[in-house]
Amino acid sequence: MADKSLIEILQDAGRAEGEAADELARAVESILRRLKRGETVSLPGLGRLVPGKGRQVKLEPKSRPGGRRGGG
Repeated sequence: MADKSLIEILQDAGRAEGEAADELARAVESILRRLKRGETVSLPGLGRLVPGKGRQVKLEPKSRPGGRRGGG
């Protein structure tokens, strides 16, 4: 299976390219606004974006079932 862009995924869900691009832009703007206010943002399936000092943002990955970590 080839990697798809988010816009391609939205198009597959029945949205026109322009509509899909606008929806993606709104989602990104919303995430940035929340981070600027100091709010944590959940990204389903990935983890959480946690604002830090200044412009730093940390991704806290979603824990894997069974508590396994990479390596070892």
